Amino acid sequence: MTGFGSLSAPARELLARAAWLAAEPVPRDLAEALHPRAGDGPVDELARAGLVSPGPDGGFVLPAEAADSARSAFGERGRDESVLALSHYLGDEGSPGEVARCLTLLPHLVRWVGLTRPEDDFAAGAMLMNRVVVLLLHQQMGASALPVAERVVRACEIHVGPDDVRTWRTRSALASVLDQGGHVRRAARQAEKVIAGVSALYGEDQPDVWTTRNNLGAMYMRLGEYDRAARVVRQLVEHHTAVAGPRDRMTLMARHNLAVVLRKAGRLAEALEIWAACVPEFETALGATDPDTVDVRRSYASALEEQAGPDTSDMSPEEAEHTLERLSGEPGRLTQRHLAALIHRATQLRNQGRLDEAESDFRRAIDLGSREVGRGHPLVVSAHYRLALLHHLRGQDDLALEIAERSLLVSERSLGRTHDETLMTVVFVLSMLARQKRLDELQQRIEDWLADIIGGWGFGHPLVRELARNRSGLALYGVEWVGAGRSRPKSPGH
Repeated sequence: MTGFGSLSAPARELLARAAWLAAEPVPRDLAEALHPRAGDGPVDELARAGLVSPGPDGGFVLPAEAADSARSAFGERGRDESVLALSHYLGDEGSPGEVARCLTLLPHLVRWVGLTRPEDDFAAGAMLMNRVVVLLLHQQMGASALPVAERVVRACEIHVGPDDVRTWRTRSALASVLDQGGHVRRAARQAEKVIAGVSALYGEDQPDVWTTRNNLGAMYMRLGEYDRAARVVRQLVEHHTAVAGPRDRMTLMARHNLAVVLRKAGRLAEALEIWAACVPEFETALGATDPDTVDVRRSYASALEEQAGPDTSDMSPEEAEHTLERLSGEPGRLTQRHLAALIHRATQLRNQGRLDEAESDFRRAIDLGSREVGRGHPLVVSAHYRLALLHHLRGQDDLALEIAERSLLVSERSLGRTHDETLMTVVFVLSMLARQKRLDELQQRIEDWLADIIGGWGFGHPLVRELARNRSGLALYGVEWVGAGRSRPKSPGH
């Protein structure tokens, strides 16, 4: 302990444990986890000795050189206590701030893994590592956990047993870490081994088999192996239906995932058939505002938009009339092209000043579309926006704003905040608020939506540049906003 003999016992204990951590800031609460008396003077004592740099919150930074010297002096003393302190710092599962603490301790845990051997691990240390891996996976940050995930697998193989179900779970987590890190082929091979191993040892009904199989289906899809992905997901649909019933969340999500795979494979009609059947079941079983319901409804709307085929932006009035005449007599469900042609004709009538006829067509499109494809379908949202613009042309700005506000709520929920139709509606709402001098509401809306507008259209779009340039001064005029939005190519024309 050459050079450290003059330190008090608490300072030596704190230093011996901190020496196994990274040269990263150690906040006060982590310092107190390393040693309960850290806040009572040991940090100040180490700082006076020039061994640490104190932080403003009572924590510290231990430079790598000082840590190396401390490990040379103390040997393995403090090694196990340091990882136990990290576990104590992380706190109870699900406690407030758990994810933030996990991200704070990650570099320290990676450093500890790099300085120690799997043979020297113990159960508490392995469980801490596994918990961190799972937390990071849930935050879509699995790539940063790769060294920890690989280490926890090896530690469990040594100390728990290679065929223990807990070890297989760490291997499954490693597959997910590899997947999130972009090593999809390696991830799929690892997941295949987990499914085979757990099935052989514990049977096909073991829950981990189906959790890993669900992940494997997504991996196959990312690899472009759509037939294999579809086979896996069909197995999941059958399994969850038999175990939990057709209206269970897991069953419904498996059906949705099958539609996603089929759409990726170019089998759009089959995907739409699945979504058409299961979207109402999502709404009934889970509720219309459940996050999974919203996501599935958005996927369905996007697929319907894709099915609509070529846009009608360049369709002549005669072509629109011919399409409407030909399709209006066909029995069965309203087609997307029929609806698009109706909106296109209404838009042309509006641009010709034939506002009463245009309003009739827009309202017919909204009524038919809401019943047949849903209020949140892009074409129905588009019809609402165009109807609002028609009322603005009549000088009925209050009514125009009311229609646009209602449409925005539906569009945001069904299509998302960066979909073109949502953004077009937002822009119209902003223009109406500016015209009516409702500046407080206008400023708040700009703050709420500017990032989404930039994300959807890019900073190079003239409207985005104008919004950003005038954000603080609110020197915007509604006519210019609408003009910038109308210049964007759309289907059908705005």
